[in-house]
Amino acid sequence: MTTELKSKTVQEVTIAEAARCLGMSIDSIRRRIAKGELNAIRCLTAWEIYMVEIPEDALPVPETNNEEKIDSTATIDAMLKTISVLENELDARRREVQELHVLLQQAQKQLPPGKTENKSAEAPQKIAWWKKLFSSPEKAKA
Repeated sequence: MTTELKSKTVQEVTIAEAARCLGMSIDSIRRRIAKGELNAIRCLTAWEIYMVEIPEDALPVPETNNEEKIDSTATIDAMLKTISVLENELDARRREVQELHVLLQQAQKQLPPGKTENKSAEAPQKIAWWKKLFSSPEKAKA
């Protein structure tokens, strides 16, 4: 929010942004507001917020650094190469999985068919422990 104040253009920012722009602590900004050295507007919201009026010439100007641009393009190029390598590796893994599925199906076809007999007849009959304890040795052998 920009307003005109005494023929100077000012920007309304939060206390934290004002502290960062002016190179001060948040407490220093609050003290200057209390002393009247800085103009601030109190906004009533769920929390009490002050919007500090700062001259636009005090706001930091973003610097364009050519080295940062070069570093970022190099980083982007490296990331694109990495993405390409990973995509190729992913395609290779997909092909491996498809081949393994084919091999698994072939192996399943070569297995003998499962027995459909009654499995309860094959399983030994369970005898309670106390019956084993009190049974005669002849019955235990049988």
